[in-house]
This record gives sequence, C-alpha cells and structure tokens, in this order.
Amino acid sequence: MGDLRGFLERFRPTARVGVPGDRAAEQRAELAVVFAAMAPVETECCEIRDAAARAASGIRHRADQEAEALIGAARARARTERTSAAATAGDHVSAERAAIIADAERLAARTRERAEERLPVLVARAVEMVKKAITEDGE
Repeated sequence: MGDLRGFLERFRPTARVGVPGDRAAEQRAELAVVFAAMAPVETECCEIRDAAARAASGIRHRADQEAEALIGAARARARTERTSAAATAGDHVSAERAAIIADAERLAARTRERAEERLPVLVARAVEMVKKAITEDGE
C-alpha cells in the first residue's frame, strides 16, 4: 500500500489550503530524476552516432577510392580497345587498299593488252592516211 500512497501523494496540494501549488515546479522536480537517469544513455547515443558517422565517412572514402580505381581501369581498357579497333580497321583498310591496287593493276594490264592488239591496226591506218596525204599533195 506504500506504493499507492506515494502515488496518491503526488496529487495532494503542497501549499496551504486555498493557495494553489506550483504544479510546473513539481513536475520539473519529478522529471529531473528521470532526465538525470537518462543522461548516460544520451551520452552513449551521441557516442554511437559519432562512431557511425566516422564509419560512414570511412566507407565513403573507400568507396571513392574503389570508384577511382574502377574508372582508371575502365579508361585503360577503353584505350586498349580503341587501339585494337584502330589496328583492326587499319588491317581492313590495308586489305581493301591491296584489293583496289590489284584491281587497278588488272585493269591496266587489260588496257595494255588491248592497246598492243589494236596498235598495229591503228599504226597501219595512220601510215595509210599519211601516204594518202602525201600523194594528194604531190599531185
């Protein structure tokens, strides 16, 4: 019954009859004990929060370093791929150039052959024209 009596005592006015008590002061006094008991918990919470902030900072720092390493590796790989692609393209261009040159050489050879075939006929025709021109002038 002592606990109930202590509980009920809180509601009894502390001042003389007819004069209201300072309820706010009574509540502050009552809660001061609770807040004093919570002070170590609050300190521990601050320490936990600060430790978490430091851990998060370390994690962000390591993540930044890892990201930089990945970016560096990606850039190096991109350079390698560009070089490889350029070499492949260069090989393709070289092969295409060789094919064009071979086609040009074949065309030149056919043109020479046709010229050699037609040259005697054209020379004979030119000689005939010159002879005819000379005989016409001489007459």
